[in-house]
Amino acid sequence: MKTHISWICVCFFVFILTAYWFHGAQDSKIDQLNKKNDLLIEKNKELSQIQSEGSAKKNKEFFEALLDYSDIDKRYEAVKKYTTEKGFDYAFPSRSDKKHSISVQSKLRSLESYSKPIDDSTELFLNIVEVSTTANSVTSQQVLIVQTKMKKEKNKWLVDDVQVKGNG
Repeated sequence: MKTHISWICVCFFVFILTAYWFHGAQDSKIDQLNKKNDLLIEKNKELSQIQSEGSAKKNKEFFEALLDYSDIDKRYEAVKKYTTEKGFDYAFPSRSDKKHSISVQSKLRSLESYSKPIDDSTELFLNIVEVSTTANSVTSQQVLIVQTKMKKEKNKWLVDDVQVKGNG
């Protein structure tokens, strides 16, 4: 009887040791997976930030090309680099290839942009734009609320839609 109790105690002790070892190995795996998950989450945040910064930068460059000019006829080519064909048509709905007879200059005074990602390749911006325009030596200032839709084509952010929502 003592022998049976001894064997039962030894088996129970071996079982406890095996369970403890197995539980420790599982904890170690869980810790490793949690660390790996944390690294992937951080990497995802960094990539999202880079993506957002890329579209915001191109949005700003678009407005600089659109509203910072000293020759109105040369601005079409400057803006075309930042738009899709559709976006270019929205930016200049009544453009003409005729040379302009009046002297027009424009200066982007300030730009405040708010963005909302739609998906991985589309981001919507609401922009508060302050611009000074001089035509035939008369200067005026305007504040406009402009919505732009950025679209990623061939790994490049381009303006696909431009809408003036109001002025303030």
